[in-house]
Amino acid sequence: MAAKGDVKAVRVTGTGQVFGGRTRLRGIIMASDSGGSAGSITLQDVNGTQFQGDVPNGDVFSFNMPEDGILFESGMTVSAIANLTGATLLIDK
Repeated sequence: MAAKGDVKAVRVTGTGQVFGGRTRLRGIIMASDSGGSAGSITLQDVNGTQFQGDVPNGDVFSFNMPEDGILFESGMTVSAIANLTGATLLIDK
């Protein structure tokens, strides 16, 4: 069976651009910084928020997107990130 496409792991710890072109979010791993509050991340493209996720304080959250993932038509940007040591985004490259 052939692979559907190449996947790239990108580690983010702050806001900013993740990928400049059309891509799909295939999975995400988030780790709370155990600072007393839940961790969160918001991912956007030019159409607005495409994904928003939370992780309980002191926990790690991992999720593989079903089917073809979430499409980011014009690049992917982290618009907000809070109380996370970081997040690893699995995207099409």
